[in-house]
Amino acid sequence: MKHVLDHQRSSLSHGCGANRHFWRGAWLDEDEVDRRIGALGRTARTVLDGARLNPLVVVAACGRLRALLNAPRTDLRGRLTDRLRARNISGAKIDRVFTDLLTALPRLTHTGFHGRAAEARLHTHIVAGSEPAVGALSALEGLLSGHFNVVKTSRDDSLFTAELLAGLAGQDVTGQIAARVVVLRFSAVERRDWMSQICDPADTVAVCGPRFTHAHPAAPN
Repeated sequence: MKHVLDHQRSSLSHGCGANRHFWRGAWLDEDEVDRRIGALGRTARTVLDGARLNPLVVVAACGRLRALLNAPRTDLRGRLTDRLRARNISGAKIDRVFTDLLTALPRLTHTGFHGRAAEARLHTHIVAGSEPAVGALSALEGLLSGHFNVVKTSRDDSLFTAELLAGLAGQDVTGQIAARVVVLRFSAVERRDWMSQICDPADTVAVCGPRFTHAHPAAPN
């Protein structure tokens, strides 16, 4: 089944300038997110009511993503490295981030594949703390179960999470992964309206940190 996305394929490449938010394959500015976010719940339900995402699509994309991350001179690894350097993260810690990712990806695809949820849902992931890969790995776990995933990072996030998930989506020629991923970078205090719009329609809201992931069902509407 062909999925209709919000983007041209070329827009998957990377975020720049004011386009700080990754929305189903497109890099958007705040004004465009404002126009779309009110329909987030309906958008997710439309996707989830369609054909369920095959976990083998995600596993294959993860394999290709891992190969890109394992090669120091690829464009994707270069962009991700630049994101971290822009936040004054040391070279040693950057190397550790990639080492941890290369270890986590095959482990997560194996355990996530066998722990697949019975029903695909709308999951919102709230990233707490400064560990760059936590939100992306949480969303990846959701994708393996076919979920629609919304990831909220902090206002001063490096865009590493969005760039990494855009890179994963770019390894899926079917567009199914991109259709199920939204990454928003904002302050929960300043944009309480956005917090409400990503949490209220969610089936599960998970708070993800460097050493924990605490998930709870969203309150009934």
